Amino acid sequence: MVVTDEKTGLMWQKDASEDRMVWKDGFSYIEKLNTENFAGYNDWRYPTKEELATLILSEEDRRSGLYIDSSFGKQRNCWSSTQGDHHQACYADFYYGDIYLVEENYANLFVRAVRTA
Repeated sequence: MVVTDEKTGLMWQKDASEDRMVWKDGFSYIEKLNTENFAGYNDWRYPTKEELATLILSEEDRRSGLYIDSSFGKQRNCWSSTQGDHHQACYADFYYGDIYLVEENYANLFVRAVRTA
């Protein structure tokens, strides 16, 4: 259900959203988790690009083939709350192991909620 990173003090949703969505719909997804008291908490939020970057491994995980620990599942891309210029938002690409910018309404990506543990 959740993974706590003792190093950063962040608690992560273990599996990201079941469905992909455009960036703005991620806020409703987070709100729904809070309304439902996901994992017993109601202070979940969209992670910043810096917070998502802490999940990117320096080497590919052999079990998942992704640059994220295999305990997090196989979702390849997750939105961050961080916006760029001209209706762009940052996302983590765990297949390539980096943070990128894309048009907010162009891509359908997963959302992984975070909270301060």
